[in-house]
Amino acid sequence: MQTTYRDILLQIYQDRSVANPSYSMRSFARDLGVPSSTLSEVLSRKKGISPRRALQFAKLLRLPEWQSQLFCDLVTQDHAKSPADRRAAKIRISERKQENSLRLINHTAMRALTSWVDLAILELTYLPEFKPAASWISKKIDASETSVTDSISRLKTAGLLTCDESTNKWIDASPLFSTTDGIPSEAIRKFHRSVLNLAIKKLDTADIEKRTVKTAVISLSKDRVPRAKKILDEAIAKIVSLADESHQTREDVMCFSAQLFSVINPKGEL
Repeated sequence: MQTTYRDILLQIYQDRSVANPSYSMRSFARDLGVPSSTLSEVLSRKKGISPRRALQFAKLLRLPEWQSQLFCDLVTQDHAKSPADRRAAKIRISERKQENSLRLINHTAMRALTSWVDLAILELTYLPEFKPAASWISKKIDASETSVTDSISRLKTAGLLTCDESTNKWIDASPLFSTTDGIPSEAIRKFHRSVLNLAIKKLDTADIEKRTVKTAVISLSKDRVPRAKKILDEAIAKIVSLADESHQTREDVMCFSAQLFSVINPKGEL
């Protein structure tokens, strides 16, 4: 089914309302800078939005670049005043159809990941001694059986975890995620918080031989930041590639988490 810009808006609203039950359509309209009545008319197809407004929405929603481009093109295709602009947007959407479809699939799958427990379960399936039981998994990763059961249910529903009925073997069916970057959904932010909380716990409880914690605070020019991000991406890719090396028996599940952010308060500048 063809994705529309209204589908994207509705999915973002649903993500936020799941993360915060008190988040209403009125709250969503406020975040978009429009009256709730206007948003209601847009979502019910009684009114459209201009390409200029679409760009404002994309910025306010902090959409990743690829999704911002898709969102704006979908709006331009439907509502641009110029026939030439509408045709150009339609061509861009068609040219990137396969690429955007893969990204939307990954985006949908990633929304199912709300805790480090989710990825830990998927990786545990590669261990020779793995047992497809919530009680075994719970003890193995020191997580509550309730959270493990909930995670298993979400993973199966999202198609990230499958079960071979003939062998009762669980299989990791998740897409090849390079990182969770570029997906600013509430679920992914919740996932990252869970990882950071786990890191704090491991800082006090894990065997020092089983953890490495490194921190550096540096000052640099803004044009060096993209290079720093690229170096970090390359480091993540190299570490993840270790799991793909052949002739190894997987014996542990490790978590690698990295952060790069500014410590400067933008509101504190004179």
